[in-house]
Amino acid sequence: MRICWLAILIVTVVVAGIFPAAQAKEEHDHEAMMKEEHDHKAMMMKAPMDELGRRLHGHKHVVDDAVGDELRAKIGPWKEMSNAQLTMNMQMMGSNYEWYISGPDVKEKIGVLILAHGFRDKGDADYKNTVQSVGEVFPTAIAFGMSMAMSRHIQLAVDDLVAAGAEKIVVIPATSASENDMMRQWEYIFGQRDVADYAAVPQVKTDAKIYFRSAPDDDPLVAEILMDYADSVSTDPSNELVIIASHGPTLPEDNEHNLKVLANLAKMVQEDGGYSEVIGVTLQDDALPEVRAANVEKIRKKIEAGKAAGKDVIVVTNLMSTRGIQAKLRKDLKGLDYKFVRKSLTQHDNFMVWLKGNIDDALKGL
Repeated sequence: MRICWLAILIVTVVVAGIFPAAQAKEEHDHEAMMKEEHDHKAMMMKAPMDELGRRLHGHKHVVDDAVGDELRAKIGPWKEMSNAQLTMNMQMMGSNYEWYISGPDVKEKIGVLILAHGFRDKGDADYKNTVQSVGEVFPTAIAFGMSMAMSRHIQLAVDDLVAAGAEKIVVIPATSASENDMMRQWEYIFGQRDVADYAAVPQVKTDAKIYFRSAPDDDPLVAEILMDYADSVSTDPSNELVIIASHGPTLPEDNEHNLKVLANLAKMVQEDGGYSEVIGVTLQDDALPEVRAANVEKIRKKIEAGKAAGKDVIVVTNLMSTRGIQAKLRKDLKGLDYKFVRKSLTQHDNFMVWLKGNIDDALKGL
């Protein structure tokens, strides 16, 4: 009996030593979980959804010293700018915000998040209307903005999709090309790479499985869009030069990739459209002023050479919006004789074919 009581005493002492530690750990984990949930609710409350389904719409960019130093170090044209100048530049780009486009009755285990540069209120509304049909099938959100100094709008979008039941989220970067700093920033935010191309903003936290897709690049659907646009103003393809103008990236190595993508698109348009010549050019619109100016001069010379050879010239773009860059390009080419097609990729039926096909391809792997 003495042995049994001794054993019980030993077990009691050991358990008494273990349980408080285990209980303390459990309480700590619970407190951490409650804090995270509280922080999340606080974040959502501070970013209420407006009547259209938008969070953070119209937010003001704020650049402190830490963010300013990062942006100056990573973005060549900005290296001599003050925080106030950086803020002004970013403000001109528009706000970073989320637009949740599905109704409250759309509940699915698959969610869709579309990443877009942003096209100001009118352009954003047009874009939202274009992709609305996806939001009627899957919980869907659009995160507008370049995410240069924040990622909160993207986190909010992911959280809204999860709240609608999404356990797996297909992320679609709806930008013309895959090799540029904005694309890499998005990849960083979703943990696809370790280094941010802009500010090292918080990366997305979620239990949902993320399926990050690629940009359209030289997809044949894009080539068909460009050919249809050229055809809309063409009168004699065999005697016409078609120029595909692109926004273009900042870095030279990215620009080389973009030019190869454009060359592939040009080859398809020329072969299928029967044009005399099709070439691709990049503006590198966000590069140093002298870089952009040199590219504009190249485009002007291409148009002048085409006209001198007796050809009509048609200019199309692979831009996602008709706003901003297209207007600047027309101003750049003022005084030249050419035809300009004022349409974006998103205005063609093939854009939604690409978008839905991208979702379908992702679903096949789920």
